[in-house]
Amino acid sequence: MKQKHDYLVTSLWYKEKIKDPFQVIAAAFSFADMTFYRKLVKRLLQTAHSEKVYSKDSPGNLLFDMKMLESLINAAYLIVKQKHKSPLVISASDIMNKNTYFGGRPGDEWDFLPHSLSKKEFSDPYLVFTRFFEHQPLDKWKKDLEEVLNYSLSNNAHDDVEIDFLSLYLYLNKIVEAAHLIDVREVIHIEGRLKNRFKSIH
Repeated sequence: MKQKHDYLVTSLWYKEKIKDPFQVIAAAFSFADMTFYRKLVKRLLQTAHSEKVYSKDSPGNLLFDMKMLESLINAAYLIVKQKHKSPLVISASDIMNKNTYFGGRPGDEWDFLPHSLSKKEFSDPYLVFTRFFEHQPLDKWKKDLEEVLNYSLSNNAHDDVEIDFLSLYLYLNKIVEAAHLIDVREVIHIEGRLKNRFKSIH
């Protein structure tokens, strides 16, 4: 029997086999933008750390949101395994160039500027993917996500929680922002359809 890829063995909600991780990233950001995922991470961790129950959306919708978040992690894992490198050179002078981070969605430019990344990570978001899995392995990330979801849907006291919420918040934000940058800079189509790119921003 052929052994499954690691990301499938550890999959919680996203169980599809990935052929192109960049298309998975594009699909995730076609579903929702970076600001949505950052808010999801913040609300989820805040709720998991309290005795409240996640009430922003229905449990079914939350599970789908978690599936999309997990898809970004799976895609990042494959990109690291495949040893992809950034084909673009982003200099310090490019940091405020909206074409390197904005992506053409309606909204405030500030919301689409990564807030968690260093200058070096902004220039090369692939560094974030590598550091994400150096911090802890894929299966541990998945275990933490599963526990966070379980705690978020329960109003019991969580005195025995052994999750480092601050690190989880920082790293999840970083991987979302790095994936967003790669999507904006490198992915021009989704399943053969050209993405809606802005060309007249001044």
